[in-house]
Amino acid sequence: MKQSVIFTSTLKFDSWGDRVRTLDRPYRGPARHRLRGEFVRLWRVLKAARTERVLLLDSVSGRLHPDVIACALLALLPKRRRPILVLQGDMWAPRSGVRGLFERALIRLVDHAVDRYIVYSNDDRDVFPGLWGISPDKVGVCLCYHHVTDDELAGEEPESEGHVFAGGDSGRDYAPLVEAARQFPDTQFVIATAWVSPKPVPPNVKLVLAERTPTSHAEFIRLLRTSRAVVVPIKRGMRLSVGQQTFLNSMFIGKPTIVSDSLAVRQHVNHGDDAFIVDGSAEGYAAALSWLLAPQNREAVARMAERGRERARVFNRQRTAECLFAQVAALLPAPPTGSASDLIPNSSTAAAERT
Repeated sequence: MKQSVIFTSTLKFDSWGDRVRTLDRPYRGPARHRLRGEFVRLWRVLKAARTERVLLLDSVSGRLHPDVIACALLALLPKRRRPILVLQGDMWAPRSGVRGLFERALIRLVDHAVDRYIVYSNDDRDVFPGLWGISPDKVGVCLCYHHVTDDELAGEEPESEGHVFAGGDSGRDYAPLVEAARQFPDTQFVIATAWVSPKPVPPNVKLVLAERTPTSHAEFIRLLRTSRAVVVPIKRGMRLSVGQQTFLNSMFIGKPTIVSDSLAVRQHVNHGDDAFIVDGSAEGYAAALSWLLAPQNREAVARMAERGRERARVFNRQRTAECLFAQVAALLPAPPTGSASDLIPNSSTAAAERT
């Protein structure tokens, strides 16, 4: 028997099946966002709000963030005329200047309409309300997951090319890693980023996007898979979590991983057991790399990488989907059919995820 639709969302998870109606997305992937597509998405969200009783929306979709704008517009309506609204994502961090003032004003308006925010970690839950002036009681947590797919890992395991890999742009600080790389002249470091070093980098460091090399997502994954080790150098003082996708992908693939200490890192990584957490200094990266690259530690490094693989498997797409479903279902005044446990798969697991 076909299940009734519990809510509608601009997010899509296959495990939700028919229980969640997914709004058609007018674009696929951030690189293909176009202004027209974002307005189409905004219109579809507003149209759905006229008939749906619950909407789960994505705060980080698009350059104009149409889901957030939709919440702001719906806030202008009386509460009885708008659905229950849940906003998921990292919600950014406030900027300075005029843009920051506009963002704060926008979120104040959005907050009148949003019934629940879902952030990516317990650290985000602790910081987010203070950044935007919202009630901590409205903030829930669903952890990130690794994004490497079976298709991307299909075929034979590629041979290691011996390089240390780092990549991504959001909240990264590559300068200390480049300084650390000077201490390992015989090891190549490949960094996939739009960052351009203000001074010459050592000959063993290659900035693939700074050279305007067409590094696609597939190439990013290839560089990750063929690396000897992976470093995720997160900028110090971040007020939102970043980098989870990169370090979880690295661990899931089975790469020895180094990540600098920041929000959400310790909720995913056990320092010294399944990966290394460092302080983000050149000295910290150098010390961890010295141990990972030392020939006498090869077996210990392999064991750590395997524990990292097992750890990353915990943070999977289905688990996040179940957590999101549970968070939204908990806002319903009463289960539409059957009991609450009938609506939430593995409800005990999902509830544990929210703690």
